[in-house]
Amino acid sequence: MHHWFLKVQPFTLHLARAATLRKTTYMQQEYQLSRDPIFFVTAGFFALLVTGLSAVMGQLRFLPIVQALALTIFLLIPLRRHDLRSALILIFVWLALAMTMIFGLTWFSAGFMERAFENGFLHRAAFAEWYYANSPLPASFSTQPAASSIEIVGIVLGSLLTAGLVGAWFLMRLANLAAYTAASLLLTLPNGLWIVVALPLWSVLQVIGGGGLLAVLAEPLASGRLIAGVKALGAGRRLPLLIFGAVFALGLILEVLLAPLWHFTPLP
Repeated sequence: MHHWFLKVQPFTLHLARAATLRKTTYMQQEYQLSRDPIFFVTAGFFALLVTGLSAVMGQLRFLPIVQALALTIFLLIPLRRHDLRSALILIFVWLALAMTMIFGLTWFSAGFMERAFENGFLHRAAFAEWYYANSPLPASFSTQPAASSIEIVGIVLGSLLTAGLVGAWFLMRLANLAAYTAASLLLTLPNGLWIVVALPLWSVLQVIGGGGLLAVLAEPLASGRLIAGVKALGAGRRLPLLIFGAVFALGLILEVLLAPLWHFTPLP
């Protein structure tokens, strides 16, 4: 009997240790809202909602403000936990859906959507004149260097000093205008396949680069450690900062170089 007890005791201890290990592992795998697919679905719904309602109502100034505010609220959730991957996914999902909404509404009624943009009709006409008459590209770094420089500073410093709020406002203005002008120009082209022409490569790169910079630069203040976070940008966040900064800079360079050449004649 004594020998049987000695044999059973190690087996019992093994089971107890295994149960304790499973409990510890379960506790370590803490639930993270920013990793839940429902989080991204909810954010996507709000991206469509705030963009669609504001655009349909023709709210010129309210559109980028409410977009930036809603995006920043969602963005704070992953950034407070230093979850940069979820923050980047959130931003790019938000941008894709918001731009799709603006593009679709403009495609449906370009004249109606003019109310949602400052001098919407004039900008649409200037963009078409650039493409068909080789005029200077409107709202570009070459034609409006001061405004473009303010936009760059706004995305960079605005993201860093306001936890992304001001940076998101500049970014959404950039993305909204890119989608609006792309849809306006596509309406004058032979078919929808010309979207790769109507939405120029430099616009895509600037939106992607700006979105990445927003997530990386908003993290220090969003996580509650601005000074320590800024120092960490040169270490742990150096690679994404350099990548998205380079993408944004490449978009600006291609805008200057390719805009005078970005004219294509449909095949007969």
